[in-house]
Amino acid sequence: MSRRWLLVAAGAAALVGAVPLRDALPVGAGATEADDLRRRILGSSTQPWVGLAEATGRIALPELPALESTTALFTGVTRIRGQVAGPERWRADELTPVGERDVYRVDGREYVWDFGFDQLTVLAGTASLRLPRAADLLPPELGRRLLRQAPDDLATTLPARRIASMPAAGLRLSPADPDTTVGRVDVWADPGTGLPLHVEVAPKTDPGVPLLISTMQEVALRAPDPAVLVPPRPPGSSRVRAAAADLGGALRVLDAPAPPAQLAGRPRVALTGDELPGVGVYGAGLAGFVLVPVSRGIAGRVLDGAAAAGGVAISVPRGRAVRIGTPLLSLAVRGGRGGSVLLVGTVEPEVLERAVVELSGARA
Repeated sequence: MSRRWLLVAAGAAALVGAVPLRDALPVGAGATEADDLRRRILGSSTQPWVGLAEATGRIALPELPALESTTALFTGVTRIRGQVAGPERWRADELTPVGERDVYRVDGREYVWDFGFDQLTVLAGTASLRLPRAADLLPPELGRRLLRQAPDDLATTLPARRIASMPAAGLRLSPADPDTTVGRVDVWADPGTGLPLHVEVAPKTDPGVPLLISTMQEVALRAPDPAVLVPPRPPGSSRVRAAAADLGGALRVLDAPAPPAQLAGRPRVALTGDELPGVGVYGAGLAGFVLVPVSRGIAGRVLDGAAAAGGVAISVPRGRAVRIGTPLLSLAVRGGRGGSVLLVGTVEPEVLERAVVELSGARA
């Protein structure tokens, strides 16, 4: 798996910079009950399943131009139908009152079917980083990604629950980095297969109140009908191709300078896949952030929105900068001569302020 995001991004991007699982968990006699459950959860990607999930986000984010659909995933309720045969054959449907938007993964290639536009988009290539989508909020995907981010952080067991009429064993991950905004990640999973059925993410400032919840409403541990994993092509529909290396179209700045090797004391994470100019991911575990170059126009609109939402001004040369913090996500933006950038992550807002100041000095 490529090292990419974690809770979401430039409008909801949260933890970015996924760290591949190392062989760090104790095995055999040295393993605890929590270690064994974490191992089963991380190894559950081959388990077939079909089901319906609901994700609820309560993260207060300012309006971010060109990212409205992304921020909506973390500020409201999203219903997602999942049908998974394996890591390379699956389908996830985002259900809305007016239709649905379906993502298919078939033998290494992804397809997006938009019911409203009657259009099938074929994604070419592999993006090193992408915006979050509804499929990322399915409990199995979200739970595994979050646990994979912090293989060395403390995990403890939680009392069992029933999720979607199934018994589920509980696991709590407690992040160790003092700069993370994440207080806890709780995952309940099928004890036999390790398939995550319910995930909660709560902030450090108020760990008793989860701000992101994803839960299975119904689930069956079986493979879907192969016919439902075939992308549709109704008569009269359109078919287009698009590059997978796209971070939200309007956000991209093709001539952006290379991101620095280190920012705010955090090394840049090596990414795989098609390169995105100027984009950098920094930090490890559940304390990371993403740097995205943006146009001056978008930076100005985000600056105005962040300032109106109570953002704190940052003193920078030849420009204007603001940081804003929510209990779970922090955001900082700089606009003006010398380059405009947007930073988002699950770190304290002071970390992003330091990054903006460093960038401003280098680029000015």
